Amino acid sequence: MRFAIITSDPGLESCQLLAAEATSRGHQWVDLELLRLAVRTTQPTLLHDGLEVGHLDAVIIRLGARFPGLVEAAGRALEHQRVALLDGVESLLAAQDKMTTLQKLSAAGLPVPQSELVRDLDQLEAAIERVGGAPVVIKPLSGSQGRGVILAERASTAVSMMESVLFQSREFIVQQYIECGGQDTRILVIDGQGEAAMQRTAPAGDFRSNLHRGGSAIGIEPSNDMKSLALEASHHMGLRCAGVDLIEEDGQYLVLEVNGSPGLQGIARTTGVDVASHWIDALERTVEDSTVDTEGRSREQV
Repeated sequence: MRFAIITSDPGLESCQLLAAEATSRGHQWVDLELLRLAVRTTQPTLLHDGLEVGHLDAVIIRLGARFPGLVEAAGRALEHQRVALLDGVESLLAAQDKMTTLQKLSAAGLPVPQSELVRDLDQLEAAIERVGGAPVVIKPLSGSQGRGVILAERASTAVSMMESVLFQSREFIVQQYIECGGQDTRILVIDGQGEAAMQRTAPAGDFRSNLHRGGSAIGIEPSNDMKSLALEASHHMGLRCAGVDLIEEDGQYLVLEVNGSPGLQGIARTTGVDVASHWIDALERTVEDSTVDTEGRSREQV
């Protein structure tokens, strides 16, 4: 089969792991780098370096912070052509938006931290009180690896920070700070299974546990409750493959974030699980499911 990945950087280790696994199985692997990609309204709809991309059996979209409009347009073009996507554009966009994620999960009855999206400084102090009072976490609507996430110890500090944010015409979420000793749990969900899990700990002097921020991690066997919560979160976000971050408060786990394009290298090294193999398994099943669905529609039309 001919698989492709849409990414801003094919050289990232996560992409390389997937490429190596796919080619080892005899599949053709195509890197579609964003800056070299053009999306057209007429055939051929996708060009890479000015050349037609050609037939694809399935595509993985790595939706990052860069050029979201280009990624979305490419994904829409592939969906119109009925190319099998590991995860659809709508689900990936919803997961990229932290507020949308929290709203969807909360509406489904899943536990999440108290959070508010507020733009008016006059409302900010009241919003801080509504989410439990200072300290609070201020985080951007989108982003990964802890970028732009700030801990405000006092309400006055939060107001000062938000003044700068609003001056830049940016939107941030004010979120309840949960004292968890700088620890959270990342569970990698692939096709309805919790394939790997690690507990991350923030470095000294920081509250963010992201490995890219110097955090440490150990592989763990999550409890059934943790697995169930991660699987539900992935399901309600409409994602086949996701990194689900859980945080504990008073013995209860809450969903902190759902990442539709999680890094693979950190959790693979930490747990020893060949996550790229599971990812390509899911991609192959995506093609099979798409074929069955297409054949079913054809029979109905006849």
